[in-house]
Amino acid sequence: MADPSLYVHIPFCETKCPYCDFNSFAIEGRDVDGHLDALRREMDARGVPRNPATVFIGGGTPTAVEPAQLRRYLADIAARLEPNPTREFTVEANPGSLTREKIDILAEFGVNRISLGAQSVFDHHLKTLGRVHSVAQIEEAVGLVRESAVREFNLDFIYAVPGLTMREWADTLDRVVAWEPDHLSCYALIFEPGTEFFAQRRAGRMRAAPEPLELAMFRYTERRLRRAGLLRYEISNFARPGRECRHNLTYWRNQDYAGYGAGAFSFLGGERSGNERNLGRYAEAVRARGDAVATRERLEPAAAAAEMIALGLRTAEGVDLGEVARRFDVDVEAGHRERIEELARARYVVADGRLRLARRGWRVADEIAAAFL
Repeated sequence: MADPSLYVHIPFCETKCPYCDFNSFAIEGRDVDGHLDALRREMDARGVPRNPATVFIGGGTPTAVEPAQLRRYLADIAARLEPNPTREFTVEANPGSLTREKIDILAEFGVNRISLGAQSVFDHHLKTLGRVHSVAQIEEAVGLVRESAVREFNLDFIYAVPGLTMREWADTLDRVVAWEPDHLSCYALIFEPGTEFFAQRRAGRMRAAPEPLELAMFRYTERRLRRAGLLRYEISNFARPGRECRHNLTYWRNQDYAGYGAGAFSFLGGERSGNERNLGRYAEAVRARGDAVATRERLEPAAAAAEMIALGLRTAEGVDLGEVARRFDVDVEAGHRERIEELARARYVVADGRLRLARRGWRVADEIAAAFL
C-alpha cells in the first residue's frame, strides 16, 4: 500500500487577506522560528510518511519566511523522505515574496511545482482583494519560475469580485493563457463567515457580484481555457493533460494524507483529525504530548460512502460506485438509487458504473454534492 500523501502547513502571510478563512496570520511580530521548532517536534514525534506520492506545503504563504527559514523547514522535510524522482512536490507562493534565491532553495530540496496566488491581473482589483503585490510582480514571478529548475507552475485567480466586469475577466484569461501555465485554479469569490469581507457584506458595505454574471464567468472560463488546451478536471481547476494536481486529487478521491502544522488536517484509515489552529496552543500541545490534535471524526459507513460520492463528483472523472460499495461495505445502489435516477433524468449527472457530472451539472455541483450528504 502506498504511503499517505504529505501536507505541511506554514501559517504565515505578509498580510491577512480580507476574504481568506484559512488558518493564516500576518507574519510581522510572529515567532516564526518557534513555530518551525514545534513543526519539527511534531514530525519527530508522529513520524512522516517516507515515500508519499505527493507533498504539498501550503499556508499561509510558505515563501513569506526568510530564506534561511525556508531552507530550514525544507531541509527538515526532505531529510525524512526517501528519494523519489516521480514525486509531485508543490509549494504555495505569493508573487510579492517569491525571489530567485527562494526558488533556487525550493529546487535544491526537490520542489518541482510552484502554486502562485496571483488572483487578478488588474491592480485595482488586487487592491480590492487586499493583496499586497502588483501585476508587475506577478509577471516577474512567472518569469522567474519559467527560468528556474522548477518548471511546473499553477496560478490562482478569483472571479466574481465586486466591480470585476465580464470584459475584464475575459482579458484576464487571455493574458494568463499567454504565460503558458500548466495549471490554473479559478475560484468564485466566496464570503466566508469570520472573514472581513463577510462582515462588510453583512453590514451592507460590500455587495456580491450578480449571480448571472458569476455564472457567465464560470461558463466562459471553461470555454476559453479549453481552447488553450487547459481542461477542467475539477470544478475550479484546469490543467494540460497529465499536469493535474495529484495532491489535490488525493483529497477528491478520498485517499489518505497526513498533515502537520497549526491547523493542518489529516485523513488516515478513515479517521479525519485536525490540529490546534492557535499558534501558541499548537506549540504547547506538541511540547506536552508530541501531537496537537484538537478534533477527531470517524464517519459511519453510510455517511463515509456519501462523502466519497460528494467529493468524487467535484471531478470530471467522477466516482466509481462499485469502489465506494466495496470500500465501505454498503449498498450504494439501494441507498442512493432514487436520487441518482432523478439527477440523471434531469441531465445533471451521468451514471454508467461511474457517477459523474454532466455538462449542465457543473454549474450546480455544490447543490448536487449536498444532496448526497
